[in-house]
Amino acid sequence: MSKTKPQLKPQEIRILKTLLEHNYYLSTTQVAEITGISWNTADKYLEQFWKCCWIEKVKRGNRNYWRAHRK
Repeated sequence: MSKTKPQLKPQEIRILKTLLEHNYYLSTTQVAEITGISWNTADKYLEQFWKCCWIEKVKRGNRNYWRAHRK
């Protein structure tokens, strides 16, 4: 049996591309606006990516800011 890799949804791809294209932290609201995705959906995927260690998260006050890991 061959294992297939899970496919990313188009919304997930748009979020990751947005973070890779920007060299600074973006708020959840900014990610949602840039990608045209609802805030709730953006927040859900951003949290998932963060838990998988794909992106960085900084909390300031009651806001989360995100960016792609930089090497």
